[in-house]
Amino acid sequence: MSNSSSPYLNDAPFWYLLARRMYGHSEEELQPLFDSLNRRSKALGLPIVFSGVKALSWAVVCRVFVFYDQRASAMGRTGYLRMVNGSKQAFSHGRFAPVAFKRLVANIAYPSSPDRTVTESIADTFLANGLTVTEEYNDSSWDDIILSRSLSDAEMMELCDRIIRPPAGLWEDVVANYGRHRPGFFSRVFFNLKSWILS
Repeated sequence: MSNSSSPYLNDAPFWYLLARRMYGHSEEELQPLFDSLNRRSKALGLPIVFSGVKALSWAVVCRVFVFYDQRASAMGRTGYLRMVNGSKQAFSHGRFAPVAFKRLVANIAYPSSPDRTVTESIADTFLANGLTVTEEYNDSSWDDIILSRSLSDAEMMELCDRIIRPPAGLWEDVVANYGRHRPGFFSRVFFNLKSWILS
């Protein structure tokens, strides 16, 4: 998709609205997928669960990044920073999104194996970061086991792929909504400055 069909990609407030709407749309939709992922983790004998704010926040940030990769990655560093600065305002912990996006970029640049696509690397990043260990996790010797079993399991990776896929129609809905309520020039500049100062 060309940038001309999405004229707001340079607006940090647009990315804020997208992340907020993503969060609202994702919570109920993702719970059954988290439940399926937890059942599969248990079947594989892994001491991990995907639940709560941690899993949801990682899923949302991955979904926002999928949109960015599909529609705005050609904008370069400025577009990336606008996306990060806008998105981080949508999370209660303001430092979460910048750190999460950096981890996504790093995992795409250096994937878990050479043949991983961008989308697969995003799913890998959700898997590695969205989990929480259970009481059965005794020490760090579990870490390699968790990742190797998970990444080699087709069912787990298919679930992670579904989790990081944004809802159909959400982008178009946010573009239309933002277009009707777009802040004025000075408000957009102030939002960008505020995001930068708070980073």
